[in-house]
Amino acid sequence: MIQNLQIAVWNANGLIQHYQELKTFLNINNIDIMLISETHFTNKSYFKIPFYTVYDTKHPSGKARGGLAIIVKNSIKHYEHYKINKNHIQATSIVIEEWNGPLTIAAIYCPPKYNNKKEHFEEYFNILGSKFLVGGDFNAKHTEWGSRITTPKGR
Repeated sequence: MIQNLQIAVWNANGLIQHYQELKTFLNINNIDIMLISETHFTNKSYFKIPFYTVYDTKHPSGKARGGLAIIVKNSIKHYEHYKINKNHIQATSIVIEEWNGPLTIAAIYCPPKYNNKKEHFEEYFNILGSKFLVGGDFNAKHTEWGSRITTPKGR
C-alpha cells in the first residue's frame, strides 16, 4: 500500500545537462515520482537514473525541443499507461495500484504557440480514467493563478 507519495514537477528546459542536479534532488528529497516537462530529448538521447525507471515522450519533430518524462522509483509497482506525441500536446502516463484501485499519474507539455481547446483537454482527461493526477507545463496563464496576464489557454 502506498501511503505518502513524494511527487515533484519540474520544467527542465533541457534535461540532459541537469543530470547531476536531478539525481541529487531525487535523493535529498526522497522523490518517488518526478514529472518533467521540456526534456528536449531526441531519438539519440540516453537518460537513465539508478533505482528509477524513466518514461519519456519526445517532440514529434524529433528535434531537441518540448517533450517530457516521468521518472518513477523502481520500488513502486506501476506500469506505463498512455502516450500522446503531437505538435500541440505531448503527454505520458503511468498507473500505480493503490489499495482502493488504480491511480494514473501523468506528465504533460503543451507548447505555447498552440491554442488547445477545452475539448482537447477533456478528451485527454477522459483517457486517464476516473482517478488521476496531471502535472507539467500547460502554458496556460491566468491572473487568478498569480500570472500578470490571462491567455486564451488560461481561460
